[in-house]
Amino acid sequence: MKVLSLLSLMLCGLASAATYYVSPDGEDTHTGASEKEAIKTVQVAVDRMHAGDTLVLLDGVYTGTLTMKSEITLKAKNPRKVIFSGAEPLTGEFQRHEGNIFKMAIGFDPKQVFYKNVPMTWARWPNMQWAENWDASKKWVKSANDSGPGKLTCEAFADMKGLDLVGGYCFLRYSKGNSCYSRPIKSFDGETLVWDDSDFYSVFFTSEDGRRGSPAAISKGKSKPNVRAKFFLAGALDLLDSEGEWFAKDGTLYFYAPSGVKPNPSDVLVKTADYSILNDDALKDVRISGIDFFATSVKLENSKNQKIIFDDARFTYIGAELLFLNNPVGIRNAKPIYVEGTMIGFNQCLFAGGQNSGLKLNGSDLIVQNSVFAENNRHANFQSVALDIDAKGTFKVTQNTFFNNCSDAIRLGFFDEADTRGREPDISYNNICNAGIFNSDVSGVYMPNLSQHWTSFHHNWVHNVKGNGVRLDQAGEKLTVHHNVFWSSKRGMNIEGFGNFNIYNNTSVMNHEPCMLTRNVVSKRKGTGDAVVSNDTSFPPIEDWNVLNNLVSKFVDRIGPSEDGPYTQSKNEGKLHPERAKNKSLAVVDRGALQANLTGFKNSIFKNGNLDGLDLVPVDKVVQNGATSTAKLEAQHVKGLDSFRGAYDYNSEAWSTGSDWMPDGITVPTTMAQSERFAKEFKGKSYVPNSTIGTLPRGLLSTERFRAEEITEVPSRKKKK
Repeated sequence: MKVLSLLSLMLCGLASAATYYVSPDGEDTHTGASEKEAIKTVQVAVDRMHAGDTLVLLDGVYTGTLTMKSEITLKAKNPRKVIFSGAEPLTGEFQRHEGNIFKMAIGFDPKQVFYKNVPMTWARWPNMQWAENWDASKKWVKSANDSGPGKLTCEAFADMKGLDLVGGYCFLRYSKGNSCYSRPIKSFDGETLVWDDSDFYSVFFTSEDGRRGSPAAISKGKSKPNVRAKFFLAGALDLLDSEGEWFAKDGTLYFYAPSGVKPNPSDVLVKTADYSILNDDALKDVRISGIDFFATSVKLENSKNQKIIFDDARFTYIGAELLFLNNPVGIRNAKPIYVEGTMIGFNQCLFAGGQNSGLKLNGSDLIVQNSVFAENNRHANFQSVALDIDAKGTFKVTQNTFFNNCSDAIRLGFFDEADTRGREPDISYNNICNAGIFNSDVSGVYMPNLSQHWTSFHHNWVHNVKGNGVRLDQAGEKLTVHHNVFWSSKRGMNIEGFGNFNIYNNTSVMNHEPCMLTRNVVSKRKGTGDAVVSNDTSFPPIEDWNVLNNLVSKFVDRIGPSEDGPYTQSKNEGKLHPERAKNKSLAVVDRGALQANLTGFKNSIFKNGNLDGLDLVPVDKVVQNGATSTAKLEAQHVKGLDSFRGAYDYNSEAWSTGSDWMPDGITVPTTMAQSERFAKEFKGKSYVPNSTIGTLPRGLLSTERFRAEEITEVPSRKKKK
């Protein structure tokens, strides 16, 4: 499946008939047939349109929530100058509250506040601006040694005596540290902060983050008595003590004015609508082009949606829900750009500044290409990712750039009934870096489990990831990984499962830990997919995976933690395979289908093996004379096997990855050395998306503004008797 051919197919049904115009200066009584006769409200124009019509939007900021209809096109006359905004300027007048804090009654409690187009910070301690999110010294505080379940102590609390924090929230990276949960503060006496740990230690709610630090685990000696956490505090008026911070309660907004100057209300934008486009009914043949989305989301969740394309769109400050109480509540409250259906395409789009996930797709024939994902999942929740795909069929994710996204950059899951009908899903030519900056268990690309339906992960650069470059978790199968380059991460490849794997022509160097192959031999709670469970608890070395021509510094065949029990039992009974009895982790060597992998080499075999001028094209012929392709391998989805070892041949030209553009004047990295410098430059600082929203006239999407009711609790599960 070629991405351009499918996009062309998707576009061919969007032929134009009549053209309408919308302008902030228009009138709803106008015909809309010309710019002079422009309609004012987008919804009014859409309601008049018929199949094949195009709506041209003139420069402006359009607010409200729009209901789309099928077989129409919306496009900006001037891209970057048409914005669908979920935030609107204040009207009225600020009054001084105290010091440099001003207040205004606005009638509701907003979730986002902007000043002169820049996002402001919900009142918090320690103080931190939006642009400083990746500065760990400002983001987090370490709890003291005597902290434990439900309470925090910290030396810095001594300077906070007298503050009323009840009603605020403690944001915790607790125990394992995968996620940041916000829990209500119950009391604070200047020495000890007590937080609401109800249900916190249930796997259902915390994905094991809290369980390791639960009272039960501590009493059984399974965790240290002093369970330390990293945390910050937010959401209390007494924490409002720094320029650019805000707080809202009972419909009154409190704002610590920059430079102590009374704010001009028109310079302050507050979130008024969660969604700028929201449809329950199915849509087909829809194209949205050149339009930006500011502090808002899109929700098209009908499974019968078909042929929907977003082209040259910019989605910034997505979602921005203040709290993530636990897994069910957090996931249900998060508001990524969400589209479900068949033949869904995003081309040359930006997804930046999402509090949780950036883009979530659900369906088949999905395309994401030449797009940029940055600054998403800013509190490091394991459940939130930059690009989240639930596939019912094939998809293609190609030529995208991912940077500064916490947790995984891409997470891929398949429905059991997924049908790829011979068309391999494809993840290719992406540049993925700075994933999982604060998480402890993360991957550039994460595939949770079960069959991947022969997804082909190829020709990607994955680097500077806190965890794995690519990870297939327990019970996995049917995956091809080839011609990728991994560097400067914890680990390049981590492939686990029952079998049916093709791993060839990859280069992995200068990572902290070896690449890992992990065969599962017993059935898993997560399922078994199409695989046959061997139950061979002698744990023989892997011989039947096609692992060919890889250039990997260190490469091991190991026993996974999920099978420690059967392994220990076999070891005690003397039933382990002779090689496995010597070592739980075995070096990958030539045996069976594992052939011609080169390990233990020196980086002098490359044009430049130093990070400063990185160029991983080999200049040593040692990489040649690898395994060659056969008809049998081709039939097993080993396509394009090169006889050299690694992703590049001796003295070859290096192919590059990622989008061919970057937002706001950022230089496009086109070489490995440039990509390494790019990752280092942004690792400790945030990219702040620019916007022209303050310079444009104000228009209307509609007079309706959809604000979702926030879910604050999920009933605990009943225990089985």
